[in-house]
Amino acid sequence: MILVICEKPSQARDIARHLNAGQRNTGYLEGNGYQVTWCVGHLLELAPPAYYRADIQPWRMEKLPVIPTQWQWLVSPRTEKQFRHIETLLKKTQQVIIASDPDREGEAIVREILERCQYTGHIERLWLSALDEISIAKAFAQLKPGHETECLYQAARARAASDWLIGINGTMAMSTLYGVNSVLSVGRVQTPTLQLVVERDRVINAFKAQDYFVLKVQFATQASHSFWTTWRALDAVLDKNGHCLDEQVVASIAAKVEGEPGVIQSINETEKQQKAPVCFSLSTLQKKASSLWGYSAKQTLILAQSLYETHKAITYPRTDNGYLPEEQRDEANTVLNAIAKIDNSLQPLVKRCDARCQSLVWNSKKVTAHHGIIPTHNETLTISNLSPEEFNLYDLIRRYYIAQFLGDFVYMQRDVVVLCAGEVFTAVGRTPIKAGWKQAFSNPILDDDNEDMSDDTIPGISNGDVVDNQETVVAAKQTKPPAHFTEGTLIDAMKNVGQGVEDTALKKQLKDSHGIGTEATRANILDTLFKRGYLQRQAKYVRATEKGHALIELVPDSLKNPVLTAQWEQALEKIVHGDGGFDTFVATQEKLLNDMLAQLRKKGQCQPASALQLQSDSHNGKVYLCPVCQAVLRRLSNKKGHYFWGCSHYPKCDFTTSEKHGKPRLS
Repeated sequence: MILVICEKPSQARDIARHLNAGQRNTGYLEGNGYQVTWCVGHLLELAPPAYYRADIQPWRMEKLPVIPTQWQWLVSPRTEKQFRHIETLLKKTQQVIIASDPDREGEAIVREILERCQYTGHIERLWLSALDEISIAKAFAQLKPGHETECLYQAARARAASDWLIGINGTMAMSTLYGVNSVLSVGRVQTPTLQLVVERDRVINAFKAQDYFVLKVQFATQASHSFWTTWRALDAVLDKNGHCLDEQVVASIAAKVEGEPGVIQSINETEKQQKAPVCFSLSTLQKKASSLWGYSAKQTLILAQSLYETHKAITYPRTDNGYLPEEQRDEANTVLNAIAKIDNSLQPLVKRCDARCQSLVWNSKKVTAHHGIIPTHNETLTISNLSPEEFNLYDLIRRYYIAQFLGDFVYMQRDVVVLCAGEVFTAVGRTPIKAGWKQAFSNPILDDDNEDMSDDTIPGISNGDVVDNQETVVAAKQTKPPAHFTEGTLIDAMKNVGQGVEDTALKKQLKDSHGIGTEATRANILDTLFKRGYLQRQAKYVRATEKGHALIELVPDSLKNPVLTAQWEQALEKIVHGDGGFDTFVATQEKLLNDMLAQLRKKGQCQPASALQLQSDSHNGKVYLCPVCQAVLRRLSNKKGHYFWGCSHYPKCDFTTSEKHGKPRLS
């Protein structure tokens, strides 16, 4: 018997159906020479601190750090029953096929079981990009030798151990120093993510708007066709951002040119082509769904997983790039035909497609472990079975795929320079020539690049033509701060953290960085920060709470630095490719941990009553300070259940006050 181990029961059912293994047994399916079993996520988990140190409770700084000499993964009590089923099956087989999700965590979910059960038989890897019948058959025909993907497991183990080291020890240390009888959670990825939001909030709060002024003139041809132009100011009157801050300068030019005719000094016409946007990675899908419909990152991930697992409508969603391997072009007509068969309304659009089109998406060199998210060959999909939210995502994904086969968007760009009273005015117009891939987006909102295209058109004019000055307008504007993050733009910032780095050498080093976290974990990281009260949603925007701001003030730089975290992720990615290993990476984290604890001890000694101390059990989540010593006030109750507030430094400070509307009465 060949034992196939899947990540989830739903995957096991799909694969067993393909293998004709339909006999149901407790914990597995069987038939045709195969046994197909499943995990329920991770069946093993890292041992808690008390496993290594029996004296760890109560938490004290002098007891830290806890660093295991031999890492232990224990069977989770909630999944022990299924683990025992797999353990029994492993004893009876000499050939295992790993059929979990094709990523680091998927590899670890099965490999940690094989290691725990001391399995020594033959291992192969089923690398599935989709769960429809054609994709499953193709994957079984191309089974990988087990050793090819073992590095994924080593990277996953290193990630888990380092998160445990930093997260567990950091949380115990922060809670001991500043928790005021509450737990303050920190993490190798979650804290740098919080730092991104806190820093953005600070920039916005400190921003001071500046007035600047723009001069526009509307000219008209002899045939009364009008167009707007913008004054090209001299560099001497512009700031570093290209803005003219002096209203008098702009007003004087406006007075100079008002009513004066213009002369067409130059016209430059260029036919330009725009390639279709590539397909989605998970992060770009999350960003787009957040922008279009306000979906949270986690909601988008759940919807995409449902389209992948339940409906077999799309390929593996937890991918980190939007490109497709060139050999997959051979399947284009099959996928397009399936799209048209599933939804008759798209048949006219699909008929215009040409599988020979050369779009940017076909680039095998840019495909990593997974390709972009695309529709599957599944012709049995029933659109009416999709929820409205699922349909929104599916429609977006299929249209981005269809766009690859409709050719370039072609337009004529006309750049015009007008001379008026010795001053230079410019205008740019774009006239569509061939719709190309834009035909895929019946709703312009769905077009990623629509916002970059101007609808302005320049009428037919020639060099030397005289044009009438119809209107002169001085527009007063203000500089704007960067926008608060949405979940979509925050996911994007997590992924592209290296773009904000000014140091040239470091920027180069981070060029190929996967950023903070992975496609599979970013949504859960944000969800954790919301649940722990560090982030809050305000309409569609994400902002840090007072608790989040205070935490960032307290934690050492090494723990909150997004760039350092991105470098860690790079090191993990190197392990995936066989460069480095578990011991080396974890040793680096141990050094970081010791440095971090040393900084915390020093800061805790110097700032024991800091106004930045945190407490999480107040009535409304806010931090209130003692007016006597500036320590944190705690919300307490007396024997009758009435609330009052007292200084957390009691008995050193015995300040107390009554409560009014859930807040301490401080005035």
